[in-house]
Amino acid sequence: MASTYLLQGSSYGLLCESFKQWLQTLGYASTTVYNLPRHAAEYLYWLQQQGHVTPDVLTAASATAFIGHLQLQTGIRTGRGHSAGHINKYVQALALLSRYLRLTGGSGEGFCLPRLAGGQRLPVWLTVAQVRQLYHVTGQTILGLRDRAMLAVFYGCGLRLSEGASLAVSDIITDRRLLYVRKGKGYKERYVPLTQQNLYHLQTYLTESRPQLLQRSTESLFLGANTGKGLTGQSLYVRVKQLAKTAGIIKNIGTHTLRHSIATHLLQNGVPLEKIQLFLGHESLDSTQLYTHLVNTSL
Repeated sequence: MASTYLLQGSSYGLLCESFKQWLQTLGYASTTVYNLPRHAAEYLYWLQQQGHVTPDVLTAASATAFIGHLQLQTGIRTGRGHSAGHINKYVQALALLSRYLRLTGGSGEGFCLPRLAGGQRLPVWLTVAQVRQLYHVTGQTILGLRDRAMLAVFYGCGLRLSEGASLAVSDIITDRRLLYVRKGKGYKERYVPLTQQNLYHLQTYLTESRPQLLQRSTESLFLGANTGKGLTGQSLYVRVKQLAKTAGIIKNIGTHTLRHSIATHLLQNGVPLEKIQLFLGHESLDSTQLYTHLVNTSL
């Protein structure tokens, strides 16, 4: 395997080192910071062996050719061709390298390379039109207003199932237009911004629907139709599936599908990965990077 030291004495060696520092600064996991520059170094070393040592050859065409080269190689230990999962790690490395080059002025051309089939299974997500259909089938009933507030939380705010199930009425900070997530993954807290529309759906539920569902004192945000108690995560999950069925959506979805969907839509609209990471409460950018693959497959 080529490593960075093979590139010392050239601009490529400096590029790999600065690329590594950039990944560290953005908060990628230590394994990613270690492995991705090594994968990028293999690409650069491959170019170097062909006599290409200047940044002007760092193009989509050369990146595609390198991936093709990898597909023809065999593993030293296995004697078999590399798996799709293995090669997709290089696809990820080159995609991030191209992003770094564009941001630093090194190259204006991106490596929008397709992932190989058979690698990591990508999650299901909904189109904007399908999300609108979910909202449409909620209706204006007491339960419909509750369900619309539920969609505002799981789609509009991108909350995990456990986070949404743990919400209390006091977690809606109206004057600051924030949603306080007190029980995030790994017991981490965060604040999620509320758009005007999401805040409207939540306020409408609190004033017109929740008081009619309430049967006993509880701070739980989402209440059941018959018990008046806080809905469990399982109940919220089942309700989303029922809405999808009513909307005629044949995809196998749950609350996490809504989280995948809002992240993908934000990325499609040009929101930087770093902001989406904070929005979703991801510990590192590795998890958020997945949505670039969803966007690429939809283009």
